[in-house]
Amino acid sequence: MQLRPEITAILSRAGAVACGCAMLHGVPLRDMQALGLWLDSGHNAGMTYMANHKDIRQNPVMLLDGARSIMAMAFNYNPATLRGADMPQIARFAYGSDYHDVLRRRLSDAVDVMTETLGGEYRICIDSAPILERYWAEECGIGRRADNGLIAVPGYGTFVLLAEILTTLPIESITSSDAGCESETADRKGRADAPRECVHCGACRRACPAGALQPDGRIDARRCLSYLTIEHKGDWDDTGRSAMQTPAGRNTLFGCDICQRVCRLNRQTPASEIAEFQPIDHITSLTGTEAAALSQDEFSRIFKGSPIKRCKLAGLRRNAVNTLPDTV
Repeated sequence: MQLRPEITAILSRAGAVACGCAMLHGVPLRDMQALGLWLDSGHNAGMTYMANHKDIRQNPVMLLDGARSIMAMAFNYNPATLRGADMPQIARFAYGSDYHDVLRRRLSDAVDVMTETLGGEYRICIDSAPILERYWAEECGIGRRADNGLIAVPGYGTFVLLAEILTTLPIESITSSDAGCESETADRKGRADAPRECVHCGACRRACPAGALQPDGRIDARRCLSYLTIEHKGDWDDTGRSAMQTPAGRNTLFGCDICQRVCRLNRQTPASEIAEFQPIDHITSLTGTEAAALSQDEFSRIFKGSPIKRCKLAGLRRNAVNTLPDTV
């Protein structure tokens, strides 16, 4: 639903390129069943935490006492410059500062303003609570899910990060019939001739190196280069090793953007205007050889405040060794 102009302005100043709201309610049974099928199939791989707190995922009102409404936002993270094609790839979201810290800081300032001007209580969620982010992004009208599992925002494609704010304010007090759910920035930069949502062309599935994108729309993390280089701890099993030995896997240092790079929704994605997401030199220039030789002190210093710290030194070394030409 549409947000009042003053709230849209507050969230736009925080960096949101799209924002909308919805009344909090229980997540439909079909969506919870889809989550259950994904878990039962083992597609969550080592992400066992996804099976936790199912009651909260279905009823996010449990995250904030008295919560009545939810606001969903998208933030463009597409960097202005990319790593060279001859370098092992790092996912674009990791070129700059850790989005958890950046968005929480920016939205905390926004919540302070809303509390002062509108009253109410708020809770910010940025991968920090068991909430079905993509469901609520669609429910709030900021984008639609693409076949690669990501939310596509008109004018910005899928190179966006999602965040939510729960509030005790009733939806009537935060909505208005004369304001758009997308910010003016998104409207201005979106190309009229560009697709606004997934057209199911199949490009992402064809490009996925190890077949992680399933025909039924589910993602098998056991075959996903992003999961295998970020979330997976320790040595890869046979399935993971097979994925990481593909040409794309041998060229992956941290995360994967292949399904996004081939998507027509991202052909005209503008560069992010958020300063903290701009490329950091020592990350954009990092080679596989350098990463494999890092000490713990060097890792801690170089990646302080970076998303790359998520895979720990052991994980980055593992990934880096896999990219070296003399590795079998």
